[in-house]
Amino acid sequence: MRPAQARCCSRWGPKLVLIGCLLLLIQACGNAESPQAASPDPKVKPSSCLEDLDLQRLDKALKHCNAVVVSHPDNPVPLTDRSLIHTLMGSDDEACADVSKATSLLTGKKTSKDPLLRHELAVRQQSCKQRATMAGNG
Repeated sequence: MRPAQARCCSRWGPKLVLIGCLLLLIQACGNAESPQAASPDPKVKPSSCLEDLDLQRLDKALKHCNAVVVSHPDNPVPLTDRSLIHTLMGSDDEACADVSKATSLLTGKKTSKDPLLRHELAVRQQSCKQRATMAGNG
């Protein structure tokens, strides 16, 4: 392996492993409805962003997820899911913006009983901070 390839692999390797693990976790929990996720629109569930996710059609997934976010503006779950789609598309700034919004919404819900969502957002927020620091913006 050439040095440039080694640097690329070492830089992207941990991100890809994290994304893979998150996708597996989301697939496993995809149909589990969190207690605070009351859907104002019965046709669009807050957890539906990543249902039937096709990695070859991320643009379609993003369009669907945008509609879910609009349907559930006070729910952090769709924002968290959309941040993953943005990350997969290489749109790290948009992903971090969604993480920030979702964290703010979750912080406002003092009675949230979803520690997994809190942990997932904390990990993603740390990744965003690390990315900003490495870019000289943090």
